[in-house]
Amino acid sequence: MTLVTTSRRSTTESRGVAKDLAFALGARYVARGKRGIREFLDTESSFFIISYDEKGLMLRWYYNGSPELERKITTYECRTREGVLTRGIITSDKGLYERLNPLFPVFIQDDEIPVLIIDGPQRRQSFLKLGKTD
Repeated sequence: MTLVTTSRRSTTESRGVAKDLAFALGARYVARGKRGIREFLDTESSFFIISYDEKGLMLRWYYNGSPELERKITTYECRTREGVLTRGIITSDKGLYERLNPLFPVFIQDDEIPVLIIDGPQRRQSFLKLGKTD
């Protein structure tokens, strides 16, 4: 099972995105506390970390002990979901789609700006604009 957590010093935004991502993917959300990444690498085959660091808000995915995906989140907006709940994530980032699609429910949409849309519980929706990580 996939796990979703935050950085040690989480923010309201990082916790919100992490909880919504866990809900959308049917994953388990865990408050990280003082646990290091190495502990997750030893026990989990797949996990996401939503962190806030000097680069800003970041999404990282580790699979089988290796970092597989990193995206900078340039804009975070918490919305009220209209319409039906989407189990999985919606993105216009083709690289993110290709990496995650075999393992997770990911849906592609056309948009000039790379975005990630995550439906959370209680009609909450996280709308994220993604930027370059380099």
